[in-house]
Amino acid sequence: MKTQQLLGIGIAFYALTMKAYTRLGVSGVREPLTTEERVWAAMFTVAAGTAMLSLLLIIMRGRQEPSPTYRRRLVGLFLTAISSAVLLRLLTWIPGPELAPSNDFLNDYGGDLRVVTYELIFAAWLGLPLGALGLFVYRFQRGTTRWVTFAGCVLGVGWAGWKFVGTVVRYISGDVIPLESPVSVATGWASLTLLTGGLLSGQISGALRRARETREYTLARRADDERHSMPTPDATDSSAA
Repeated sequence: MKTQQLLGIGIAFYALTMKAYTRLGVSGVREPLTTEERVWAAMFTVAAGTAMLSLLLIIMRGRQEPSPTYRRRLVGLFLTAISSAVLLRLLTWIPGPELAPSNDFLNDYGGDLRVVTYELIFAAWLGLPLGALGLFVYRFQRGTTRWVTFAGCVLGVGWAGWKFVGTVVRYISGDVIPLESPVSVATGWASLTLLTGGLLSGQISGALRRARETREYTLARRADDERHSMPTPDATDSSAA
């Protein structure tokens, strides 16, 4: 699979994750989400994170000497992703109190281990891939692409960290935490916007650079061909003159 396809898959699934959370809103009336919708949002995040980490593994393999650990890392990544998705699916089947639709899920059900597991899986697959992507972009990219993408990754890691810490504190202390506040949703959207804008700007600038280089090469080649195709003066003609 090409790197551009993996990039598109990652962005698409992150967008689906945020689409599920849109109903929580950044202002006005907030509509409750069902547990099923939340599980699907977390599974979309697993898919997005898998695509992004696969992309980074493929790029790093191209930058370095072939490593015998590459295949093992890739297999481990996919096994972890599949296990996470299966566990998320099983959470809705484990017997326990009914988890009614809510717009403040963690505060309503934060003492339930099913909810804690869901939140931690979601935070891990959100924060770790974006953290790895941010470090990679900061190290290897330059210009606007570097800073815009890095800013999006930092916001995404911050959102994941907020969810992780809030989940642990809520479960241990039982305190009410505004984890799913409009600020949290706005942070997610800002992260997705910057991440998408930065990565796409890098792809677009790369395509434009390659097109410019191809055009310059074509013009230079044409000029060289025309120069060699011109007839050279005949030595006998010049002596006769």
